[in-house]
Amino acid sequence: MKIKSSIHGLTPMLTPRQSGFTLIELMISMVLGLLLLASLVYVYTNSAQSFRAQSALALIQSNARYAFEIMGVDIRQTGFTGADTTPANVVGTPSPTTLSTLIDLANPLVGYENTYPPNRNPSGCTSACYQAGTDSLTVVRVDTESKYAVTAHTDTSPYTFTVSPWPTSNPPIAGEVFVAADYTHAAVFQAGTATASPNVSYGTGGSPGNSSTTLGNFYGSTPGASTFVLALYRLSGASYYIGTNSAGEPALYRDKLGHSGTTLNSTAEELIEGVEDMEVTYGVDTDATPDLTVNGYWTAAQVTAGTNGTLNIPGSTASDYWKRVLSVRITLTLVSQQGEAVGTAGTTVDSRLLRKSFTNTIAIRNRLL
Repeated sequence: MKIKSSIHGLTPMLTPRQSGFTLIELMISMVLGLLLLASLVYVYTNSAQSFRAQSALALIQSNARYAFEIMGVDIRQTGFTGADTTPANVVGTPSPTTLSTLIDLANPLVGYENTYPPNRNPSGCTSACYQAGTDSLTVVRVDTESKYAVTAHTDTSPYTFTVSPWPTSNPPIAGEVFVAADYTHAAVFQAGTATASPNVSYGTGGSPGNSSTTLGNFYGSTPGASTFVLALYRLSGASYYIGTNSAGEPALYRDKLGHSGTTLNSTAEELIEGVEDMEVTYGVDTDATPDLTVNGYWTAAQVTAGTNGTLNIPGSTASDYWKRVLSVRITLTLVSQQGEAVGTAGTTVDSRLLRKSFTNTIAIRNRLL
């Protein structure tokens, strides 16, 4: 008996083949992925840092422009009286007496080297305190945007100027300081308590009030005269200095002449935060005969002394010397409010803060005409 065998119908057994990635391939792909991710993180980080730096620099530049614009308005008009003579001043001595610098239109520009303006004495200061080692300056002028036409002048009691038309917004108020001017003569006075539409009084009342009711001789004596061009202006007095704000940060401040009721005072207002330093020099004309040309830029201490060790300013008093100042050069150092990790050309990085200094020269127009 034979046994027959056949392989027909049988399925052969096949060896399984390998599929997917090897361990080495997975490791290589992971390394490549990590390198790509690291590159993306690097690009993003640098872009973010660059954006912060550019934003901080743009804000600093904007703040510097604004600061120079505000200060420029006052400095360019320093000493403008509305007349062509040194004004009479009948305002009494204010309390504190340091407020006198803000109403002294006869000495409209005074600078202070590495010290505070008199009306911002830091002794006992609790807010907007002066920051040591920085310069400051005081400027006084008439406010040409607050000009009122005078139609009558009564130089006997109750001593009034009649204003027409009487302004409906921001009208004259008792206690404010005004300048009466007619191009040939000017006088500074404090508006008395009798001030009310349509009259501005320079009689009694107010603190410190007026020491006299004699304002001097104006060119036009009556409204009917063709030469009657008398006008009233508000007096603007301000000191600029570097102080410390409520957050403990440095800032540019303006201490501005004002009043509380009928009493003179001054109010410090923060203009620009992040201003660390202000250095001021003054362009002086040292020629014996003034030629309206700046011969050099001096510090406030040098102007007050009348000499820089080489040249002398003609005159005999500090008041004479300061009248020879034709321009003001201001350097402000501003600091960013956000930390930075990269520097920018022309800046200093300290504690991750971006700093930059800006310089602007402002001409005193009234002294160059």
